[in-house]
Amino acid sequence: MTPSSPIPAAPDPASRPAALLWDFDGTLADTEPIWIRAEYDLIGRLGGRWSDEHALQLVGNSLIDSGIYIVNAIDRPDLDPAWVMDQLVEQVVATLRTGEVPWRPGALALLEASRVAGVPCALVSASYRVILDAALAALPPGSFTASVAGDEVTSGKPHPEPYERACAELGVDARDCVAFEDSETGARSANAAGALVVAVPNHVAIPAAPRRVERASLADVDLAGLASLLDEADALV
Repeated sequence: MTPSSPIPAAPDPASRPAALLWDFDGTLADTEPIWIRAEYDLIGRLGGRWSDEHALQLVGNSLIDSGIYIVNAIDRPDLDPAWVMDQLVEQVVATLRTGEVPWRPGALALLEASRVAGVPCALVSASYRVILDAALAALPPGSFTASVAGDEVTSGKPHPEPYERACAELGVDARDCVAFEDSETGARSANAAGALVVAVPNHVAIPAAPRRVERASLADVDLAGLASLLDEADALV
């Protein structure tokens, strides 16, 4: 987003979301292709065979679950899943630190509108802290008030703990918040915590569910519309 980009008008403070909760991989940034390239590279060096079908099975998973999947998929029980993921994380971080982060359409504009309106944002990801720190460093200061990484929780997505922790750090009720997700695993986590989920499919489909709506792009979302979605969801309870 450039300094001259128009900033949407802030909604009435009484009706706006208490906070916006953002998934990272595939939602805030289109990092899935970065992960997939790293997977092909590493697994090829390990003598295994990989496919896009395998790669898509990992979307939204905790990293340790992804490591276990990879070890099983390439039939290498001698490998430590944690070591596998450490190798992948190293490659992904190196890419992010180049500053060439592939932000999703509409993401930076919505973050800026939230900052101007005083709506706090939290980054809630299955990725490790080192990855989130690389991403946060590439964003304008103040974009996020809090962040929760996958290696900072006991139970990762689809468990509600990551989103519950983010809401606790922000001091807000999850039912007054909107979460953005690009996977069923992440959407289940946010819904379980009580948040309204705006599903923005990227590489995988996300089934419909209560307190879950779908949008084609973050560019189709604004704060006033999110406030209305929360009101509509609450009216159905």
